[in-house]
Amino acid sequence: MKDTLTNKQIAFIVFGATAGYAIISLPKSIGETAGTGGWIFIVIGICTMIISSYVIVYLGHSFPNKTIFEYMPLLTGKIISSLIIIIIIIYEIIAYSFIIRLTSETIKLTMLIQTPVWALAVLIGSVAFYTLTKSLITLGRIAEIFGLIVIIWAIAITITIFTQGNLTNIKPIFEFRDIDYIEGLSVAAFSMVGIDLITVIPINKANKKLFRHVLIILLIVCLIYVLIIESCISIMGIENIVHYDETLYATVRRIELADLQFLKRLDSVFIIVWLMAVYCSILYEAYIATTLFSKLVKGKKNNILLLTLFLSLIVCLAPPSIEITKNILRYASYVGVFINVILPFILLILLIIKKHRKKISTEISKKYYKGCHINET
Repeated sequence: MKDTLTNKQIAFIVFGATAGYAIISLPKSIGETAGTGGWIFIVIGICTMIISSYVIVYLGHSFPNKTIFEYMPLLTGKIISSLIIIIIIIYEIIAYSFIIRLTSETIKLTMLIQTPVWALAVLIGSVAFYTLTKSLITLGRIAEIFGLIVIIWAIAITITIFTQGNLTNIKPIFEFRDIDYIEGLSVAAFSMVGIDLITVIPINKANKKLFRHVLIILLIVCLIYVLIIESCISIMGIENIVHYDETLYATVRRIELADLQFLKRLDSVFIIVWLMAVYCSILYEAYIATTLFSKLVKGKKNNILLLTLFLSLIVCLAPPSIEITKNILRYASYVGVFINVILPFILLILLIIKKHRKKISTEISKKYYKGCHINET
């Protein structure tokens, strides 16, 4: 196929869709609910996503060169399938629109104080949607380049933070008292949603070892998340970390490298790399929405992109405050968990039932024709 991606490209696309805006506020979000033992929820969340990704890859191999739009009607029927597709489209539009809003707010507060939020939102959205006019192969190459930069920088910066932190701040490592387990799991799950992107990428025989690559990239995401949480706690302490919304940025600003004058302050470089991660997250969530939307209404790609961009900007700027935006996004994350975890298992069960029925039907047909042949003789 013209748009066939390699296993490595798909894995980096999963990384781009997963590790985005959430990393800047993850230490506060997880610290508020789980304290110094928040890394445990990250590990539980990533294990859940690994199992779910295996199911999604299995479904892709069961229906070669088909996306969820093509194979879900075969399992659920057209009406239910269309309803679920609409839910996915609405969720993705809300998710990346609010990420655009939160990113614009962060840039305004940290760098461009005099710039209106709407102007930043239009700029970020326009760049992402212009990229979507390119081929899937191009999106895969962008994921490889940006993903590699983000991974190297994230590991390097967290190790640097550890060298200046106080390791006693991360104790007790195993903390189980006064923990909101449901909230902790929801925070961890939201920070890892994105593997549903695999459902809109056609998989074929060339992607036989895809799960191995996805497994490695999800383990890298887990490593980066744990390093980010623990390194921030080591610098600021769990009591102070909950007072900063952009926790990772606040931590990086406290780090100074006296031996490297050109990198004495890391916050400017951090913002650039973080924007790469956010850009990929917006890009690939928008890809899911526009791909499914264009197939649902059978519209031209460019027309769908313009319409979706217009809708996303309306949704993005609609909430009157950043707190309302965060609250809506938090509730939308439960839909994200359904799409990324629960839906694949439902489709897997339906696939198993369908294969079992087909097997029984085949055996009955064989016995029938065998009986007819004996009677004739």
